[in-house]
Order: sequence, then structure tokens, then C-alpha cells
Amino acid sequence: MLSSGVLLFSGGPVMAQSADSLTVPFQPVFAVSAQIGTDIGGAIPVPFSAVGGSLNAYPKLNAAFGVRLLLDVHPRWSLGANINYKTVAMEADARVTNQKFKGENTVQFFTGTTEMSMSFTFLELPVYVDFFLGPKKIHAVQAGLFGAYSFKSKFQTRAMKGFIGSEADRVDSGVTEPQVMDFSALLTRWDVGVLFGYETRITPRIRAGLLLMFGFRDLFQTGNDFFDYKMHQVRGSVVLSYDIFRLYQR
Repeated sequence: MLSSGVLLFSGGPVMAQSADSLTVPFQPVFAVSAQIGTDIGGAIPVPFSAVGGSLNAYPKLNAAFGVRLLLDVHPRWSLGANINYKTVAMEADARVTNQKFKGENTVQFFTGTTEMSMSFTFLELPVYVDFFLGPKKIHAVQAGLFGAYSFKSKFQTRAMKGFIGSEADRVDSGVTEPQVMDFSALLTRWDVGVLFGYETRITPRIRAGLLLMFGFRDLFQTGNDFFDYKMHQVRGSVVLSYDIFRLYQR
């Protein structure tokens, strides 16, 4: 009886110590990562009905490069920021009806087929929050904001075939050869918007993710005399990152 009592009392601290040893305290991890990925996207008219017809878009796939900063602030929350260099480009063709173009002293309406070409090379700064899912915390959803500054932009339209009138549904002249209009000088330099994404951890240092971005600003400068609608950037990114530096470990 005495020996069993001694074993019982002596076993209590051992069991408590074993249970405490299984509880690992949270330690924040700060990581600097190199990123590479692909971007696809372009711009869409707002409202879309302003086109007055159909629009077929053909986004181009381009490489993107960047650096990522990530700080774990909670077992399920992380704060992230990226600096990305990328080019987003898109071709499109459309069938438009009474598409209005404004000039200095005249307003013209074009009905027919057009082609559009656009590209934007810029630096992008997304800032976001990661929320990790599941018991293993391998998967995460992302939400945040981004800012972007464009170094080089191009926006051209080509009226391919149709007719132009000074009023809607009026035929003043026919278009039988492509007429190019270059609006690159009217483009804004910067944009801001929201982002949503998903990320999964492949290894402790390698992560893969998908981001969707929606710009708030009109591509064209305020007060331009050509379009009576706005165009906003929309794009998606597939990203692979590798932690090249980590401070603290879980």
C-alpha cells in the first residue's frame, strides 16, 4: 500500500510534465521570400453595357517577379506584403453599336467591329492578411489591398469595319480600312484595389498561391474627351515563393 501510494504521488508530476511538454508555445516567424509567377488579365469597361455590343478578350500570359515579406502574428494569422514587377497585357475584339468617341468640337458614333490592344508594365505592392485553415494550418485564404505604379502603358483601338456618324444610327462615312487611335497618353500612372487569394504550403519554405485583383481607378485620366465610360484593371496571378531568410522557428 505504501509503495503504491508513493508511485501514485510520484507519477502525478511526471504526467503533468509530459502533458506540458506537448504544448509548444507560439513563436512568431518573419520570412523574406523570393517570388516568381505568371499574371493574366487586362481591363474591362464599367459599366459593361457601355460597349453596346459583344466583347471577346484574349489576355496574354506573362512572367512576374518579386519579393515577399511575411510575419506570423498568431497561430492562424499572418501579415504579408509583396513588391512585384510585372507586365499585364490583353488583346480584344468587339462588335459595338453607336460607340461614342468625343473630340474637341465634335461627337462621333461608330458602329462595327473594333480591335483593342493594351499592356501595362508596373511595380505592384499588395498588403494582405493570411488566415490558416485546418488543424495542420497548411492552407490559407488571403484578403487585402494593393497599389500599383505603371512605368510603361499602351492602349490602342483599331476601327476595322463599319460606319461613323455624327448622331446615333447615322451613316456619315464608311470604314473599310483600319483606323488606329492611340490613347496611351491618356492613361493614369497608378492604381489601387482589393485582392483575394488562396495559398498552400508545399514544404516549410515553399508556398504556392492564387491571387485575384480588382482595380478601383479608371485607366484613363479624369476629364478626357474620348470615352463616356470607365475601364478598370482585373487580373489573376499564380505565384510560387521560397523563403530565403527566416527569423525564429515554430
